[in-house]
Amino acid sequence: MLLTTRGGFPTTGTLHFYSSFSSLHIGTHCNMMTKNNNCLTKKNAESNDDDDFLLPKMYSTLDEIDRHLRCITDSSTTTASSAADATKDSCDTSSSATYGHEHEHANNLPHLFLHFDVNETILLGDPAGGDSVHECVNKIIAKSAFVSTSGIHCHVDDSDNLLNDPAKPTIKRSPSSGNICDTHQFEPTHWWNGMSIDNDCNSTPPPLYTGWTYPPNTCPYYRTRYKVHAKKFTSSLHGQVYRPLYDELCQKMGLKNCARDDDDGSGGGSDLQQQQQPSSVFQNFLPAFWQTLMYYFPSTKTELSNNESAPSSLVAAGLVRTECGRLPPPPKVTLVLRTFGLDLPRVAIAISEFAKGNHPDYPNYSNEDLILAEGDLYCSGWSYHNKNGNDAKEEELVYSLHRANTNQEEKGTAVYSGDDDILNFLQSKSIIGIQDNYPFWRENKHAPWAGKPVWTNTRVHGHDHHHVLLDDNIHNDPSDGAGGIRVPVVVEKDGSSNNYNRYESLHGEEALALHGRHLIRVPTIRPSLEDDWFIRQIEKARWLELDKY
Repeated sequence: MLLTTRGGFPTTGTLHFYSSFSSLHIGTHCNMMTKNNNCLTKKNAESNDDDDFLLPKMYSTLDEIDRHLRCITDSSTTTASSAADATKDSCDTSSSATYGHEHEHANNLPHLFLHFDVNETILLGDPAGGDSVHECVNKIIAKSAFVSTSGIHCHVDDSDNLLNDPAKPTIKRSPSSGNICDTHQFEPTHWWNGMSIDNDCNSTPPPLYTGWTYPPNTCPYYRTRYKVHAKKFTSSLHGQVYRPLYDELCQKMGLKNCARDDDDGSGGGSDLQQQQQPSSVFQNFLPAFWQTLMYYFPSTKTELSNNESAPSSLVAAGLVRTECGRLPPPPKVTLVLRTFGLDLPRVAIAISEFAKGNHPDYPNYSNEDLILAEGDLYCSGWSYHNKNGNDAKEEELVYSLHRANTNQEEKGTAVYSGDDDILNFLQSKSIIGIQDNYPFWRENKHAPWAGKPVWTNTRVHGHDHHHVLLDDNIHNDPSDGAGGIRVPVVVEKDGSSNNYNRYESLHGEEALALHGRHLIRVPTIRPSLEDDWFIRQIEKARWLELDKY
């Protein structure tokens, strides 16, 4: 479902990376958002109740906010501007100038590797993290509900004084980021549109924001001291204004008992009853994920229903933006499942059953390339070339894959070791599952390079690859995130002229600059509501990858 607003303003848009935006504009717009109904999405209730309810508008870029501000502050140009923006949002990109015409390298496309995180990216519920499905629904709303950080009250512990002058509360910037504020001890009093967060549930919901760069003087509710309420967000005093959106998400996901936040989110029924239901293996997966698989792994059956012909039906319905030009399909696509948890066996079963035509919504779909055998499940590890830990250096780290084992401390000998060896292996597969090394990531303070690596500039090593990681735990912060970038480097060996190539992890702003091309942050609320969201982001990444050539 694509949300549309009264007045014709679009609710989706192309991500603009590192956009600039003035505090004056956002301040003016915050006031306008409180007063103007164009910021709300009107949803016709599908039940027998004839009443309508309002869902919040969602912004995905700072430019989108700016354009909307210009529309609602200039009534004489509202109609023309909104009509133009309706197509502009789907095509704009900050770095690609090739949209709208044939790219000179469109006939020389790389092998596409789609690395998908599991929990809160394609599957709601996180057993490893202790989150039920309904708690996850609440969390993904709280992560996109932005509050004002201007003049908010800060709770200060004696052991952690965040303020230089208690009389003048200020925001402490993260030392590693100019984008994310250290707001975890702050207690906000207002949403980013100026409305009190203590308003009752009958108030109009403030707009949500899902962009990469935060608007000035704002942060997500989830990154404040009130994060403790996130799992019950829409039943709490602060988040009850978003309860209609919670109900909409539950309905779209087919979740029962939506009025309750304390059930297991399984859709109702005991564990035994669930096991007796063939369709339960698909429960809580985002429909957008199945649509993405059908798009990049077309069915090998010739006769499909309209619901199952993903590429053509999505385009015909206007869900895949074709105004910007459309790239030919990649010569080959490999699906790589990435998780820190223990859910790969369940995900493997679900995808394999889908590939065999056993999904109740896609009974005629079939593609053996997506059947994931138990032997294709691996866990990753990191080790040093230098066995002496005292002299170990990060550049000597070697990434390796081992046969799947739920106990990462008992892994056997690596089956594939080193970047080139792993890339050669991945190139031979159509689907694989990797349980990444959470203890190593945690020990390195959740640094992106220690998380789930993907590779760039692989042509240097003879691999014509394009790797893209989609993960909800990618952040605009070089010191915190799940996605790492491995780049080839040329190193002089022993001071001689004999050079050899190897890969190293990319750090800091250089790694963040590859967001949109190799790393895609997933604001889960978007693909939960928009079945084409993954496809749109992947196609934008493919265009950006071509641009560098």
